[in-house]
Amino acid sequence: MLATATSAAEGRGGMVLLEGEAGIGKTALLQEFAGRAGAGCRVLWGWCEALFTPRPLGPLQDMAQALDPEVAALLDQGAAPERLFPALLSALQHAKGTTVLVFEDVHWADNATLDLIRYLGRRISVLHAMLVLSARSDELVADHPLTHIRGDLPAASLTRISLKPLSPQGVMTLAEQSDRAGADLYQITGGNPFFVSELLASSEAEPGHVPDSIRDAVWSRLSRLTGGEREVLERMSIEPGSVEPWLIRALLGAKADALVDRCVARGLLRRTLSAP
Repeated sequence: MLATATSAAEGRGGMVLLEGEAGIGKTALLQEFAGRAGAGCRVLWGWCEALFTPRPLGPLQDMAQALDPEVAALLDQGAAPERLFPALLSALQHAKGTTVLVFEDVHWADNATLDLIRYLGRRISVLHAMLVLSARSDELVADHPLTHIRGDLPAASLTRISLKPLSPQGVMTLAEQSDRAGADLYQITGGNPFFVSELLASSEAEPGHVPDSIRDAVWSRLSRLTGGEREVLERMSIEPGSVEPWLIRALLGAKADALVDRCVARGLLRRTLSAP
């Protein structure tokens, strides 16, 4: 990301798509980047949210006042994109220094925000600006609108960063620093930094105890799955370890393969062998 920021400072802006499962550390990495961006670089933040009533252009609304008064006024007026987007482009063209726009959680972006990403993405290469998008990889299934937008953006302007879980040794090191046993911690958490830190911080030592923060995060994630995806997970959770493909097909019928594929794409299941 720092390399993209350096290019943006020279007038060759770019985009960064930061992907990873929930709790993998995307926000922590962005905060570290913001702290190292330098004095000539202003970093503005905005968020997409899973609201029951979507907030159009939520990330832009969050940063509008700090970005440009005219853009903020147009947003307040509910101006159409054909007026608002060029005004934003003009503000970025005339801004001093480098501007970094951070759009968090774009897997929840509304259609207007997705249009804005496409609009800026096709023009970012001639700006002293950088657009950073964070997204949960487990939400970006094949039919997600953001997957279509990625193909419309100039490849030379887009950098994709995929965050991976902690290694077994990394989890063991954290456990040792907390004076906790780490032998089973990697297997339980899969190396997810959020799960690791919450389990290590938990004051409860009873085997099988799950902190409320982890339970709430898991239920929040499950609540956004389709009924078919939840059914797959519920059926497969009955059998510890792995489940043979023929068994899940027998339980779920013709829809089994498609539902399993979606759960694998979301990172909720893992294939250990090629399905026959």
